[in-house]
Amino acid sequence: MQQARNLEEVINRTLDLPVLPATTQRVLGMMADPDVSIEKIKKIISTDPGLTTKIMKVANSAFYGSYRNIQNPTQAILRLGLNSVRNIVVATSMKNVYKRFGLTEKLIWEQMIGAAVAASIIARDTRRSDPEDAFIGGLLHDVGKVVLNNEFPEKFALMMQSVYNEMVPYDVAEKEHFDFSQRDVGAYIVKKWGFPESLETLIRGFNGKETSSRDENIQNLVNTIALADIMCQKFGMGWRKPGGDEISYGGLPESLGLEKKGLEALDEKVRLAFAENADLY
Repeated sequence: MQQARNLEEVINRTLDLPVLPATTQRVLGMMADPDVSIEKIKKIISTDPGLTTKIMKVANSAFYGSYRNIQNPTQAILRLGLNSVRNIVVATSMKNVYKRFGLTEKLIWEQMIGAAVAASIIARDTRRSDPEDAFIGGLLHDVGKVVLNNEFPEKFALMMQSVYNEMVPYDVAEKEHFDFSQRDVGAYIVKKWGFPESLETLIRGFNGKETSSRDENIQNLVNTIALADIMCQKFGMGWRKPGGDEISYGGLPESLGLEKKGLEALDEKVRLAFAENADLY
């Protein structure tokens, strides 16, 4: 525990940590109240025309199974549910934490959104995790990359060249360039932003493969998001070229109860979701 606090002090001194937009902070604060009303959430969202437009767009998208046109924010919130609205608000605000938005930032952004979308689809199919928890976990598990790139763009670019061009594993390349991991940074950020401790635990212990977490829910979420990450690589979501059939899922499908036919169907669902919803956020 002391070691974690010391690391947080180093991160706090070293990095200029991003702050979420005011509207996002207010929505997250209200969502902490289990009895919050749709009307209160609608009033906050309606103060931000861009956010209102985004929520309407998502509510009317195929990704959320829309069969009729949503006409107003209240209908959109009712269709999506409060947890989905929270996730859309956070996803929409995430671009604001970037200090620049070139090719590197675009790749990170696409992978974050891709992991969120794929993880929610996997969770829905396997029923091992809540799809909305999987979405927010997929979206934020790599948020530390955004901060490292913001603060050390040249060093981060060199590291990513090793990952993309030389296929060096990310964690290996990261240790060669940084004194702390993007997981440590990401866990501290979501703590500062007021997300549940379970999300902090997930990010801090995330290792991109099956985890030995004692918490079954967190273990299932890690496995779900790890599989989503590999699907992003397979279909070129956040990667400059798809990995195709060369990509291996390892034992992740089995850990989530997926057999061959189920995995093939899931692959196709995720591929179509990427094609249809790449610009949804």
